[in-house]
Amino acid sequence: MAIAYEIKTTEIKPFSYRTPLIDVDADGVLSAKYSRQHPVHIKRLVLLNLVGRDEAGNIVSYEPIEHVNRFLIAHHVYDNKQESEQYSKGLLHYFSFLLELQRLWDEEYDEDLYDELVDLPRPTWDSFPLRKHEKVTYQYREALKQAVLEPRDPSLSIARTTAKAYLGAVVKFYSFHIRDGYQFNNPPFEHEVITIQYQASGTSMRAYMSKDVHTTDLRLNFGGSKRNEGGALPSYRRDLKPLTDNEWRSVEHILTNTHRVVKSIGGKRTTAKLQIEYCLFFLIARYTGLRKEEIASLHKGQIVKPNLSQKVMRIGVGGEYGSFTKTKGGGNKSRRTIIPTRIMQLLFEYTLSNRFKKRLAKFKELCKKKRNAGEAGYFDGEDGVDENKDYLFISQTGKPLFTKLSEANARWNEVRSTVKASAGIDVEGVIHNLRATFAVSLFRLLLRSTEVDTALALISDCLGHDDESTTLMYLKMAQDEPTGDEIYEDILDYLGAFENLDNLKFVGQ
Repeated sequence: MAIAYEIKTTEIKPFSYRTPLIDVDADGVLSAKYSRQHPVHIKRLVLLNLVGRDEAGNIVSYEPIEHVNRFLIAHHVYDNKQESEQYSKGLLHYFSFLLELQRLWDEEYDEDLYDELVDLPRPTWDSFPLRKHEKVTYQYREALKQAVLEPRDPSLSIARTTAKAYLGAVVKFYSFHIRDGYQFNNPPFEHEVITIQYQASGTSMRAYMSKDVHTTDLRLNFGGSKRNEGGALPSYRRDLKPLTDNEWRSVEHILTNTHRVVKSIGGKRTTAKLQIEYCLFFLIARYTGLRKEEIASLHKGQIVKPNLSQKVMRIGVGGEYGSFTKTKGGGNKSRRTIIPTRIMQLLFEYTLSNRFKKRLAKFKELCKKKRNAGEAGYFDGEDGVDENKDYLFISQTGKPLFTKLSEANARWNEVRSTVKASAGIDVEGVIHNLRATFAVSLFRLLLRSTEVDTALALISDCLGHDDESTTLMYLKMAQDEPTGDEIYEDILDYLGAFENLDNLKFVGQ
């Protein structure tokens, strides 16, 4: 009977890992307890399994891939990381590639002709030929290059960043087992540990510190892209590219007027209503410069009835204001940005709606069920759910949007598709590009009346950049001559945005 194998995933979310403690009583009976100190909160853990099916498609074997899952769990428990999904995706892709190599090897195998002294052995994850080009790790690298540069099947094409992330997961996986002392017959790649010494910070009692850096020759290098995105700033990172005037106007027409998008339902393309929550979400991204993670964690305590005689007001995000910020190196650093009063008015009216109240009630009901079921991991962690918060963006089933951000990405893709279908305009940016649109348009306004250094400092403050290098890229874009677009008329809403900074109202908890 022929058995076909595939990789399937098991998702565990979210939970808090506590160190198990084994106790022995006076009678020698073992019992397990769990430490209450230093729990590790895991937002999502995706484990890999090897599944075998017979010719009829029935599952005949189901086995966890222990060496992969141990690496993923160690990443959380030992390194105190909350996320590992990118590693899971990369290793799913790699082991699927390995299964295909094994299938091809099995098709060619002939017991009578096979010579173990001459022919290559069946590919496995932990046994490697001596020659570099014959090792599955290097074969995988070449397959990734082809999938990026010259895919045989367009549907299997992947982005450069995705290819690099996948290969990075493979390197991390094997590096973990090398450090753990796993005995490979031949190394999976060239591996070296370099010790780097550097000057210690002022808080350290030591003058110099050292760090071990693991290096390998298993890398993906691509030449610079020759694509010119319509002549619009090809030298800048694509995620920092602002939407053009025409692109944003087409998007805003959907968000504020039609509220309808093109989507696929049951395999057929049709139009459907875009939920008001996502209309507000994208408007906030464009007019405040907040990241999507930061918008998704906004709560009712940050929304007030604005003074409409003013064009703009201040809004605070982060720990001080009871919401999340994306902070380099971890933590929940607070900052303040600006928001047009007309957008704040839309948010205020939404919090008064029956729709919001019904969703909030669903959220409270969901939290109660989670507590009763003992799912403490749902509430733990720096960005765990706070059952006492009245989150602004809640799904119809009561889940806060920051726990399912992929939904926002899906709705944004529908908006882009609708702009393409209705106006013939390709909007290639992701949600993060709305943050760039905010930054560049505001820079252009500020540069009319302030010095460059002042504009840079104000924008950095709004964006929450610790390193001004990224903000400098926005400044460069703002200083460049617009390529065929008028300066955004919408920035007129920001006139006076930075006048009398201390008098602008801040919204907090």
